[in-house]
Amino acid sequence: MDHPTHPAQATRSHREDPPWAAFPPPLRALIEAELAAGNTLLRLGHTHPAAPCGAWAMLAQPVRAERRRDTADWTFYERYGSHHAGEFTTADRCWFVLEAPGPPPEPADMDAIREALAERERAADARRYQDR
Repeated sequence: MDHPTHPAQATRSHREDPPWAAFPPPLRALIEAELAAGNTLLRLGHTHPAAPCGAWAMLAQPVRAERRRDTADWTFYERYGSHHAGEFTTADRCWFVLEAPGPPPEPADMDAIREALAERERAADARRYQDR
């Protein structure tokens, strides 16, 4: 179950949510540093991608650039999914700090894709059948 912690969604502090107390101290420190820098904690949860033994916390904005790297305490992965973007996780992959997903990509121009494919096909046919 997700635990909303955004001010518009909850009346209590994220520090009162059960998953928060169990978070590893380095990830808690990362979250607190981001909150102090103006980021917002959207929610806490203990479903995918966290294993049943762990939990995740989702931030509203990407983590500051100087923190988006591997450390002795976590591994950072750049993701581009609909569930989350960046991912900070412990070595056992039970605990996660997630960045909210970005906007969806622009839809592909299918007409341009079909035209490019047709052009390549015409060129290949011209080479293949040039002696006939």
